[in-house]
Amino acid sequence: MTQAMRLKSFRVFFIYIPALFLDFALSSVLTNSAFYTSYLKLSSTFLGMLMAIATLFFSVLAIPFGRLSDKIDRRKMLFAACILLSVVSMFLPFCKNRTYLILTFPGIGISMALFWPAYEAWLAEREGEGKLLQRVMFFNLFWSIGVTLGPAVSGYLYEDTNPTKPFYLAAAIGCLTIVSISINRSETSPDNHESIADKTEILFPSTKVRQGFLNISRCANFASWFSLGVLRRLAPKLTKEMGIRTTTFGNLMLALGGIQTLTFIILGTNYSRRWQYQLSPLLLVQGLAILCFIGIWKINNIIFWLFAFAVIGISVAFTYFCSLYYGLDKTLDKGNKSGWHEAVLGFGSLLGPLLGGIAADSKLGPLSPYPICATVILLAIVLQVSIAIKNRLTSDVL
Repeated sequence: MTQAMRLKSFRVFFIYIPALFLDFALSSVLTNSAFYTSYLKLSSTFLGMLMAIATLFFSVLAIPFGRLSDKIDRRKMLFAACILLSVVSMFLPFCKNRTYLILTFPGIGISMALFWPAYEAWLAEREGEGKLLQRVMFFNLFWSIGVTLGPAVSGYLYEDTNPTKPFYLAAAIGCLTIVSISINRSETSPDNHESIADKTEILFPSTKVRQGFLNISRCANFASWFSLGVLRRLAPKLTKEMGIRTTTFGNLMLALGGIQTLTFIILGTNYSRRWQYQLSPLLLVQGLAILCFIGIWKINNIIFWLFAFAVIGISVAFTYFCSLYYGLDKTLDKGNKSGWHEAVLGFGSLLGPLLGGIAADSKLGPLSPYPICATVILLAIVLQVSIAIKNRLTSDVL
């Protein structure tokens, strides 16, 4: 490998490393917050509400912040997001009651809204970094590694005698994210070759077909992140109180995230183009996720849970990839589209832990969030098929 090729590989690595760092910090904070609320003897309903507060701020602000990033230097928004997350992470160990936690968690949501739409658009518009399919793949690969390692490391670091160590680690990683963004000094051009082509070429599939599949994928992604919100933000507390060790939960999330990462790699290859703008693959992975959530509800076996978490990781990866790629493919307002993508999954992440926490504290019991996830995915499938029929997009399955 020549020196020029090594420099290019090194440069590409640092383009995507902020996604790994920030999602590591975010997922670590959220996972440890679930453990921490159990340590403080707070209810699952309160945990669901706490996560909903952060996600509400994220979901509401993602679209306006995405549009704002189309008008100003995106890196300023990325720096602000990292600083805010680090400050919140440093403050969380001093939150010993409900009031302080409620006042602190909006900062997490605001940092997410500042970061993700701006970062996704920043990646999508860069010149000389490969085709959009590969850029989306690398982005998904790096954030998936971060969100896999964050909960796992939190599970291994957490101790009832010192329950705040992962918070300090997240603050340090937030600062490292600022450094990794600063290294990327190359400028982007809103009028790059891909955007210029968008203004003149005849799109295939047609604009109507693209919009139809974008709506379908957003619906699927909402249901996936409703379910993923339960697993990431509520399950740490539920499994701990069921007597399952925090390290075991970390391994479950490693299985989910590891398979999710491998799926992103496959989806980033040219081979995956045969699955793009097709309904049947989306329906298949969601159907498998429904079976897995029913299995988690009925089968109390860690080996089966590892398998089920892995399959759910495939489903989440597929729906997320489609939602993001369909939104950025052949579009000019990438910040706006990224904002909508994040807002939709954000509302899913909001409702999942909130409704799941209420159900877990009710007579339905601590396993009740899982059949709720299966039901939400089923309803989403019904809606997707309805959208497909309305737009005549069902030739591959009907």
